Amino acid sequence: MTYVQQQQDILPTTPFDLTLVGTPSGTPTTSPMVSQRRTVAPLAAVMTRTAGKLAIEYLGVADALARRFRCAGHDPDDLRQVARLGLVKAAHRYRESLGHGFVPYAVPTITGELKRYLRDQSWVVRPPRGLQELRLKVNALRPKLAQELGHDPSTAELSTAAGISASDVAEAQIADAAMVGRPVEHGDISDNPEERRITVILGSKDPGYERVEQLDDLAEALSDASNADKRLLSLRFVDEMTQTEIAHELGVSQMQVSRLLGRLLGRLRRRMAA
Repeated sequence: MTYVQQQQDILPTTPFDLTLVGTPSGTPTTSPMVSQRRTVAPLAAVMTRTAGKLAIEYLGVADALARRFRCAGHDPDDLRQVARLGLVKAAHRYRESLGHGFVPYAVPTITGELKRYLRDQSWVVRPPRGLQELRLKVNALRPKLAQELGHDPSTAELSTAAGISASDVAEAQIADAAMVGRPVEHGDISDNPEERRITVILGSKDPGYERVEQLDDLAEALSDASNADKRLLSLRFVDEMTQTEIAHELGVSQMQVSRLLGRLLGRLRRRMAA
């Protein structure tokens, strides 16, 4: 269910006209409750029609506020729909008898709806509430500082102006990047780098990962091997010496080297296959 569909469930529906129900048999037609029902139902219907007229009349206000909240990564049509939803809510709650105009009443309701939507529904990776507020604080300072300094403010300058640590500013900037997802495309879609939205080559199977796993398994299999066993393996597979050369190095026969290697390699194979 989308955000707008969820919010539509909160909106008041057209009031049920109690006068259509009638009255129980034997109830006097002059009953105060029946008279009250007949008075309230038409009034509620009138209020609903009035709210509808207000919403239609001030659609332009909602659309203008939606344009004000446009930002990268958000469909303008979605923002306009959220703004119009806020307009409908304001129209249903507005009471002309309170003495203030509809626009001053509706604008905070619409902007609040847009802010809630951007806060709660639009994050690719949603950070904690405190970090979201910190992001807003830093972003609000950035244009003013840029105008005063004549250049885009650094993390240290933002930190000083906001009265927070540089690490907090850095976190706020990271959170800002998490609000909008970046599309990943094949890097070979065009020969022109300007036509690529992001220069990322989608990865294929990397043999390096498998080698790391194999070395990890080997280290575990050799965890209880003696120093003599490790030296024998090093001479054979690291120094790439023949069995005859190893026998000469260790002062044993080539047959002994062959038996030792066979027994050691058989044990390692069994452990790594387990």
